[in-house]
Amino acid sequence: MSPDDVLNVLSKQGLILPKQQTEIAELERRRPFSLHWELRSMLYIGILLLSLGLGLLVYDNFDQIGQGALLTAIAAACAGSFYFAWRNRPVWALIQAKSRSTFGDYALILACLLFLTLEGYAQYAYNVFGSRYGLVTLLPAALFLPIAYRFDHRGVLGMALTALISWVGVTVRPLQLYFKTNFFDQDTVISAISLALVLIGVAFVLEHRRIKPHFTYTYLTIAGNLLMVALLGGLFNFDEARLWFALGLGIACFAFDWYTRQQRQSATASEGSFLFLLMSSVYGYIGVTYLFFHYLKPSSDDTYYWYFIVTGIAFVYYLMSQLPKGNRTNESI
Repeated sequence: MSPDDVLNVLSKQGLILPKQQTEIAELERRRPFSLHWELRSMLYIGILLLSLGLGLLVYDNFDQIGQGALLTAIAAACAGSFYFAWRNRPVWALIQAKSRSTFGDYALILACLLFLTLEGYAQYAYNVFGSRYGLVTLLPAALFLPIAYRFDHRGVLGMALTALISWVGVTVRPLQLYFKTNFFDQDTVISAISLALVLIGVAFVLEHRRIKPHFTYTYLTIAGNLLMVALLGGLFNFDEARLWFALGLGIACFAFDWYTRQQRQSATASEGSFLFLLMSSVYGYIGVTYLFFHYLKPSSDDTYYWYFIVTGIAFVYYLMSQLPKGNRTNESI
């Protein structure tokens, strides 16, 4: 409900006088509007654009500036950003902590992005890792994960998990990765499913032990999407195990749906839990649609038409019915 709706209800119930309703409504209209998240988003986008711009600068001018000079400049900027972030690091705690500076979080993100640029350019210019492509992605994962916990930064945690996922794909197929889609290879699919289950298990264990429990959302978002995509990849590409992947997808969708409902009933429900319901619904719908047309093989175009019309309406209705509801009833007032 909007503030005006709440005030109207309170006025009708005789809990506030008309004069009070007018004064409160005026205060609500004059209250400053918070730009906190808008400014944070602009800063993050600015850091990302700065990192991309630096990468383009390196790519276009490395032969003119010199490789040693570029590496030194990037390393110096990375070290400076990390030093600033370290000076303003939050006090270590198992629960959520905040940086002592407004720009500490952004400096840490910039330092990590500059490190990736430095690592990639060093590999390109000097081939420091040789043909050990897995090490290129394992090193950021091993570095960013402890940094994420020490600085209590979910953005860095997401980068660490992404690097870890990339490392698994590179290790399984170090050369073919660059020429074929990952999920055409069954070893990659199994590795992705295994890693996703391990990350989900780690997230719940750490949450149970109250070690950075607010990180659970990041773990489940990244690992959940990895699990669902891997199961769909197996469902699409491997005939002999298609039903097993379909069963796994159904279990995963049910689990995320159940988790969302449990979170809603909990007094400590995590933010964005509706995302997991959306994940289970979208990936489940894709899987069911594929199985429907794969096994039934309808010959009429009308079947396709009515299938998407009916299931699309049911899908949207289901999601709308599951949207989080605020305090909309008069009884709650």
